[in-house]
Amino acid sequence: MAVTRERIADSFETHLEQFGFRKTAVEDIAKDLRISKKTIYVHFDSKEEIYKYIIERRAEENRRRIAAELADHSTCGSKIEGLIGIVFEFTRDWWRRNRDSESVQRYQVGEQAFLDAYTDLIREYVSEGIRNGEFTAKDDEVTVRFVSGIILAGTRMLHEDTELEVEPHVTEAVNRLLTC
Repeated sequence: MAVTRERIADSFETHLEQFGFRKTAVEDIAKDLRISKKTIYVHFDSKEEIYKYIIERRAEENRRRIAAELADHSTCGSKIEGLIGIVFEFTRDWWRRNRDSESVQRYQVGEQAFLDAYTDLIREYVSEGIRNGEFTAKDDEVTVRFVSGIILAGTRMLHEDTELEVEPHVTEAVNRLLTC
């Protein structure tokens, strides 16, 4: 079977879950797949790049799952509200599970990957909402960036206190932005 980025990432992810980032070495992946380290470096420049690829892959899977979950919502506004709830639930849960783990050191990689994935959904919902007259915002790309920024600012508050109830404030701010 040919070695692909996916097989390398799958092996790395298995080692990562079992041993953590620091204790997962490219040598381990090469041994697991019975290939040379050089073969791995044909597909990825570094261990960090493999990690980033895995996180981006997880974020894309999460984006697809959320889109499917929100597909039956009747309005774009309710889809965005649903997305906000899901994002906060996911972020809150992540911080509760990982506060004391080495994953915190690489949180920004995950934060950016998931923000990019969520922004794709926001873009879809905002554009559709503007087209169908549900939202009064005029410039959809600026609006998308503002909505993403509001959500990001809210989730960053959870770093310090996972019990904060900021979702209602974020939802209200986003609704005002979309309908002003």
